[in-house]
Amino acid sequence: MEAQVAAWVASFPYPAVFLLLVACGMGAPLSEDLILVTGGLVAARGHALLAGMALAGWIGTVCGDLLLFRMGRAVGAGLLARPRLQRILTPERVLRVQTQLARRGAVTVFAVRFLPGLRVPTYLLAGASRFPLRRFVLADALGALVTAPLLTYLGFRFGRDVLGPVRGGLRWVLGAAVVTALLLLAWRGIRHWRRLAT
Repeated sequence: MEAQVAAWVASFPYPAVFLLLVACGMGAPLSEDLILVTGGLVAARGHALLAGMALAGWIGTVCGDLLLFRMGRAVGAGLLARPRLQRILTPERVLRVQTQLARRGAVTVFAVRFLPGLRVPTYLLAGASRFPLRRFVLADALGALVTAPLLTYLGFRFGRDVLGPVRGGLRWVLGAAVVTALLLLAWRGIRHWRRLAT
């Protein structure tokens, strides 16, 4: 099984990076930035083209962010009552994000792309506060157009120096991340359908 996943990641690096980034938007405990850097390293090792990996990273990032936005819109005001979200949606953070969204709108959505600690709460609250979808997508896509290619390039340019001794281990790390993300998504989907059934 593990060998098959590793071979899949090596054969299909673009979908692997895309799906991992989308999984981040669905709550998988993965780092967007690390996935993008790893994508660059995969390209540096000859398993993908740098431009293609940057594009897959950009599209995956925007799709993952859009899922967060849609989640916030679906839950609405009840977002703040969710126990699991109260760790990232502290009263101080909520007030700060809502104030910035009201004052600066799309500029705030663009800016938090560079502030990992505020990214998730801002996108969730933007959806919950009925921020216009088109403005969100445009601002987020512009921000991701900076970070996704940059982080991919950094992985491409410096990844071999930092992780030079690692041979096939990178494929195993990506493969394990894909399996973990898929299992987490399946578990959450089952829980969601069970709640709907009761």
